[in-house]
Amino acid sequence: MLVLLVLSPATVFAASAQRSPGAELRLDTPSFVFARYASASATVLYAARGFGPVGAVVAMVQNPTTLYRELIAGTYTQVSWGRQSVLVALGYADATESEYLQTYVIPSLSRGRLTLSGTIEWYEPIERSGTRQLDVNPVSLGVRLSKGFGLGAVYTLGLAKGSPARRRAGPMLQLTASWGTLKVELLDRSFGESTEIRTAILAAF
Repeated sequence: MLVLLVLSPATVFAASAQRSPGAELRLDTPSFVFARYASASATVLYAARGFGPVGAVVAMVQNPTTLYRELIAGTYTQVSWGRQSVLVALGYADATESEYLQTYVIPSLSRGRLTLSGTIEWYEPIERSGTRQLDVNPVSLGVRLSKGFGLGAVYTLGLAKGSPARRRAGPMLQLTASWGTLKVELLDRSFGESTEIRTAILAAF
């Protein structure tokens, strides 16, 4: 049900895009670097290299407060049509408490001045010590106010078996340049510290 709620707006965006010229489907894998610093949770770093229709990605996740960490390696592809895209990745993660198989679904959709993006991640434990998890981190809806400046809202949700849901939400500022995007988020949290600042940089090449 959660995944359907997250992807329903994406379906509306996609249907509109498919009616526009130049919306034929294609497979491509842009190379990219993604880094995110968070003041009260995990810092992440992803580096991906595309090779035609498929690519390889490595990543590191580190929370200095809890000492939790992940080392990730995997493969990905991206389906694009018009200005829309959905990236799908499969990965192996060596985390602090267990090894995991991970599935990522990352839509990036736009219509006019509106943009919708998200990261949906499923953790399937390989070892008994692991916990099945679903992370929506984040879903963001933005409005482009000028060529390089946008505002919006962001929401995250973490679900793990046997644990209460972990939610965050707040405003987002986005700056766009020729090299990529910079996002700054101010999140109100339902756990731990009451507020959190996150800064994310995405550079594609």
